[in-house]
Amino acid sequence: MINNTICGSDCMRIAVCDDKKVTLDFLCEEIDREFSKTKADFSLDMFENGTDFLSRHEKMPFDIVFLDIDMPTINGFEIAERINKDNSSFIVFVTSHDELVYSSFKFQPFRFIRKNHIAAELPETVKALAERIIERTAARHFEVRTSSGNVFLDLNDVEYIEIYGHWLRITVKNSDAIECYGSLSDFEKRLVPHNFVRTHKSYLVNCKYIYSIEQKQVVLDDNTVIPLSKYKIETVRNKLRSYLRGMI
Repeated sequence: MINNTICGSDCMRIAVCDDKKVTLDFLCEEIDREFSKTKADFSLDMFENGTDFLSRHEKMPFDIVFLDIDMPTINGFEIAERINKDNSSFIVFVTSHDELVYSSFKFQPFRFIRKNHIAAELPETVKALAERIIERTAARHFEVRTSSGNVFLDLNDVEYIEIYGHWLRITVKNSDAIECYGSLSDFEKRLVPHNFVRTHKSYLVNCKYIYSIEQKQVVLDDNTVIPLSKYKIETVRNKLRSYLRGMI
């Protein structure tokens, strides 16, 4: 039985998309069984084609998407490219084509599950997904103090934090920057567990947005350049490696 519970604010919204009905039914049953073991609140929706999935996803993004790669009209890679634009969903490719695993990396999937190894690979994937969603939910409750009152931020949208005069300035994706009280060292202690890294005495950066690490700077995916101290190079590289390992 598929869980069709109406989601609350902390509910995981999961989608499964596969063009073969028999496979789709089997996948949903297995995914439902594994997520039920986590005791987390979740809903599970199934889609037999990418067009229907995208129509629903664009109205309200899913937290987790299990995607078949080889589908007609619009394949899993094309769907992943579309939904990656909002950076909000964890993508798990599920396919019988093992040779596509390396091609899938460019779409930054959370995991790659082989259809003939579902029993072996799905449980660990679900456990890791549940832990990551819990971390993300906790991050949404991150609170900062500004001159006009307290503000709650989703850390997934925070690109970097910098010292700005006697204040801290928080740069938020697709939103205005926020100026707040506090010390960067205190923020560092709170945010390092959420994949932030100190690149410089004046900057704390979210690994999610790092595109490249150069000799004296870090470049973000929107081409923003952040100073990189020579004493921090190895720390930043190790932190980014750790973050990327958790995504594949």
